[in-house]
Amino acid sequence: MIISLTGKPCSGKSSIAKILKDKYNFKVYSVGEMFKDEAHKRDMTAEEFNKFLMSDPKFDNFIDEKTVELGKLWKNDDVVFDSRLAWHFIPHSFKVFVDLDNEELARRLVNSDRVGKEKYENEKDAFKTIIGRFNAENKRYKKFYGVDNTDMKNYNLVISSKNKTPEELADFIYLKYKEYFNLK
Repeated sequence: MIISLTGKPCSGKSSIAKILKDKYNFKVYSVGEMFKDEAHKRDMTAEEFNKFLMSDPKFDNFIDEKTVELGKLWKNDDVVFDSRLAWHFIPHSFKVFVDLDNEELARRLVNSDRVGKEKYENEKDAFKTIIGRFNAENKRYKKFYGVDNTDMKNYNLVISSKNKTPEELADFIYLKYKEYFNLK
């Protein structure tokens, strides 16, 4: 059974996916990591790669086809798709959106020490850059797929990561996942 995990930047999606993997033995498929790797290969920032993809959707098409293929292949396995659009391409998944208010999002960005992450001088710049990227992605999704990633009606569970640890979030998502699929 599949969990499609999406949400705002810095909301903890990757940390949640890792806990679901380590604690509950889920496989994890991260589209975000593939995206960052492809941008890096082209010596582009994530923002530059997003702009590039608006005119050349080949990478998106590759990822989408791979997501659909793996969603079918792994339909009976415990898998987390850490992906902006897996909820759309794997309709039989338990669809989770991890939300985060804008102030906390900016604070986390500025204080992030993760390798390979952009560094920001202040919260205003961090927020402007990351929300610009999030909005550009959503514009692309609307253009190519006719879907709105910010419409909360698309999800089975919307949860805020503010004031919660990734482990608390992972445990809650796992509980709701079991309820959704009527698992014991």
